Amino acid sequence: PAIRRIPRNTLKRTIHKLVATQKKESIKEFASLDNKVSLCSDIWSDHWQSCSYMGITCHWIDNEWNIQKRLLAYRCFNDPHTAQNISHLMFIILEEYCLTSKFFSISFDNASANTCSIDGLIRMCQPSIGGKFFHIRCTCHIFNLCVQDGLKSIERYIKPIRSAIHYLWTHPQVMKQWGKFCKLNDMRAKWFARDVPTRWNSMYKLLLSTFEYKDLLCGFFGKIVQSSNIYLYSNQWNICTTICEILKVFNDATDQLSGVYYPTCHLVVTHLCNVACIFSEHLNSNDPALIECIISMKTKWEKYYFNIPDIFLCAIVLDPRLKLDGLDELLTLYYDSLDPITDACPYSFMIILSVRNSLTEIYTEYNEKYGSKVATQAQQHTTSSSTTSRLSKAQNLIRDRRKRSRESSSSNLELENYLTTTFEFSAAAEDMFDILRWWAQKTQVYPILSLMTKEILACHVSTVAVE
Repeated sequence: PAIRRIPRNTLKRTIHKLVATQKKESIKEFASLDNKVSLCSDIWSDHWQSCSYMGITCHWIDNEWNIQKRLLAYRCFNDPHTAQNISHLMFIILEEYCLTSKFFSISFDNASANTCSIDGLIRMCQPSIGGKFFHIRCTCHIFNLCVQDGLKSIERYIKPIRSAIHYLWTHPQVMKQWGKFCKLNDMRAKWFARDVPTRWNSMYKLLLSTFEYKDLLCGFFGKIVQSSNIYLYSNQWNICTTICEILKVFNDATDQLSGVYYPTCHLVVTHLCNVACIFSEHLNSNDPALIECIISMKTKWEKYYFNIPDIFLCAIVLDPRLKLDGLDELLTLYYDSLDPITDACPYSFMIILSVRNSLTEIYTEYNEKYGSKVATQAQQHTTSSSTTSRLSKAQNLIRDRRKRSRESSSSNLELENYLTTTFEFSAAAEDMFDILRWWAQKTQVYPILSLMTKEILACHVSTVAVE
């Protein structure tokens, strides 16, 4: 009773003012940034499919080398979800924040309209190096697509378990009986995870939660719930044990790559290798159903990751523990383990050459854009009073000529220096390694390369941030 009621219109005006104030502050913040930002976007409908929404988040690494995140928009989007409409609304939102020429990449899920909208955004925004790193498909979404394709092949094994758990969830009286049954058998009653095909790793979590109770579930549905037409047998979990080993790799990858406040782009290739290795390990199984499951997953996998996107390859090179040599080893492991269904397996040295060319291309663009600014700052930092003395015209000519010669012969000196320098890390440092803190300490050594690294590591590989 003591709480003062606030009229809804007053509350509405207050919220609008707060949003407008925050928006002005964000625009000023973006205008002051030297580096570009990365975006995440997703479109979804409400429960009754009556209204659709578009969400956009913005990410970048600040001058203190911390990842920053801002929500740019959460807009009602009831137009048809065509590529033209998606790109048009996104461009309007980016114009409001003056970001049309200041964003490096965008992460979308795998909807075809989202993918088709990329061409329109590239034409309107003119991103770096022709948009080579512009579009990032949500890795977690692709992982889930592969898992769902594989699970279809073993549906006859997992369907009874899924149906049993669904029956428990949807029948409150049966759930009470389940609690009593567990208590009689000296077990704690458990509410199992539910399988939702669009929810990442839900089948893995469901199966994992039932292993301890498999005998109890078989007894419960065999003796207590006889009218449900659900028949459970302990041997149905045999293949599920192996399936869980496979799904755990996807689960671990999804959990780590779903991060928002730490860089994930340089972690993708390692997880791709882990998935390829688990495929190779189980492809020679004696169970035909399991082999069919693996082949289904691999077929979908190779559609998206037979050729690994350049952004992921370049990002891992910017991890000083790995660089090009580490990438070469990972690629060899990846394609040897994948043993692709198609025959056109790329050679790792060709991929390495392509990655080096991509890094050189983007470094050259950054050097042209920021090189003079960095050089001026360095000159101001090192200039001493002795250099202020008057020089003769001849001395100036000689000095300028040497400077031009040095600049032309070492335009990629930073990049080459980084790639050829061996950095030592102790075992303890490996475990506690923080890639952002490492680059923060190397900013003076690699001023141009660190700016480039900021933008690549700020790219998000999943759409979790906006979801």
